[in-house]
Amino acid sequence: MNATLPPRTLAWLTVVVGSTGAWAQAFGPGEQTTYSVRYLGLVAGTAQVTVGWKMEQYEREVWPLVCVGRTTDAGAVFPVNDRFVSYWDPVAQEAVGSDLVAEENRKRRRERYRYDFAAMEAIATRQQAGSAPTEARYALEPGTVDLASAAFRLRNSKLAVGQEHEMPIFTGVKVYKLKATVTGTERLAVAGLGEVDVFRVTVNTDFSGSLATRGLVTLFYTSDEKQLPVRAEADFLLGKVVLEAVKYEPGMRFAGGP
Repeated sequence: MNATLPPRTLAWLTVVVGSTGAWAQAFGPGEQTTYSVRYLGLVAGTAQVTVGWKMEQYEREVWPLVCVGRTTDAGAVFPVNDRFVSYWDPVAQEAVGSDLVAEENRKRRRERYRYDFAAMEAIATRQQAGSAPTEARYALEPGTVDLASAAFRLRNSKLAVGQEHEMPIFTGVKVYKLKATVTGTERLAVAGLGEVDVFRVTVNTDFSGSLATRGLVTLFYTSDEKQLPVRAEADFLLGKVVLEAVKYEPGMRFAGGP
């Protein structure tokens, strides 16, 4: 039996858990979490989330949040090797743009997004291999973020059972309202970390086609000061996908401030 991931499933779930910190935070550049990806009960890929070192993007000082998803041999019927980077301003607590380099089923494309909050629009540049780039513009709402920086923003809040967090999410073609609800706490056995106390958080998505989910995505964040996402579960139309942390490397720690 081959565990063939639905197209783009691995990449987008990597982005969903792709957050590692807060301002006044228990993390810093250099932090890296590696996840195994199971589809239909078999290991079908790996995902890795890294907080990069300070750089300048669009005339802002940012930390690149690098989310990489790859299929393993078991998922090679539809090979995926995607790299999504969200450029996060840790002082302003907002994303300024993102880059996607996707290699899916041996086809390559690039996408770049710049968020212009003065004009309240996202400027999108897309290019398929062998084709000229195209540009499009999309309306934004105040506080709009991508999925990776949304998870960052969620970790910036001290989680507590019963809390609800809402924020506008730019999907690349439109904005939808994400709602994350902290539904409870539990003790969870995590492959790379042992048993940890976690918050259980449910999140709605706006995926379609093979990425459409049956119900909500469930995320598990540690209940310590890191609030690290250690597990994600999503029931897609084509089967259940589970991400689980197998390795964690802490980065530098910052007390916060401009």
